[in-house]
Amino acid sequence: MTRGNIKTRIKNEVDDQTITDALLEGWIQTADERVQTWRPPKDQDQTFDWWDYLKDTKPYATQASIDKYPLPDNFRAFIELKIQDDTKPYSLIDYRDRENFRDHAVWILGQFFYIKETPSAGGKTITLAFVRFSDPFISDNDEPEIEPIYHEAYVAFGKSRYYNQQGDSELESQNMAEFERIMQAKWRDQSLKLMSSARETAAIQKQYLI
Repeated sequence: MTRGNIKTRIKNEVDDQTITDALLEGWIQTADERVQTWRPPKDQDQTFDWWDYLKDTKPYATQASIDKYPLPDNFRAFIELKIQDDTKPYSLIDYRDRENFRDHAVWILGQFFYIKETPSAGGKTITLAFVRFSDPFISDNDEPEIEPIYHEAYVAFGKSRYYNQQGDSELESQNMAEFERIMQAKWRDQSLKLMSSARETAAIQKQYLI
C-alpha cells in the first residue's frame, strides 16, 4: 500500500472522512518510527534494526594516515566494516577501550567513525555495513519499506491514534493489539527466514517435532 492507500483505509475503517491529511500523515510517519523501534515483548534484546529491509552499505576510500571518516546521514547502527582485501572484519568497540586494541577496531563518536590501525595507504576501498533509518514519506505515492504483507500495521496504528483522539480507549487498545499482532508475525517470519539461511543447520526428524 502507498501512503495514500493507508490514509484512505484509515478514514474508511473508522468511518470518518473529515480527518485532515496533516493528521493522517503524522500518524503514518509515527507508525513508521514505531515499526523501526519495535521489540518483541518477551525478547527486548531483539530489535527491528537488524532486519533486512534496513541494511545498507557505503563505500569509502582510505586516506593515508587518516583514521576519521563521516558516517552516512541516514546511519542508525553499525554492522560491519572491512577494508578491501583484508578479510578480517573490524569490530565496533567503545571509545574508552581503544588503547586495548592494536588493529581491526572501529569506534563511533558523534557523526564520525574512527579506524585502528590508521590506514597507511590511500585509495583502498572501505565498506561500511550499517543499519539505516527508513526514508521519511514525502508523497502519497510512497510505500513503507517493510514488505507489503505487513503494511496493515500502519493502518492499525493510525486507527489507534484516531480512537485516542476520540477518547475511545477500548478501540484504541484493540487496534494497538492488532499492530502488535502484525509486528510479531513479521518478527516470526524474519526469524524463520534467518534460520533457514543459516550456514549451519541441523535436521530434526518429523516424529520429534511437537
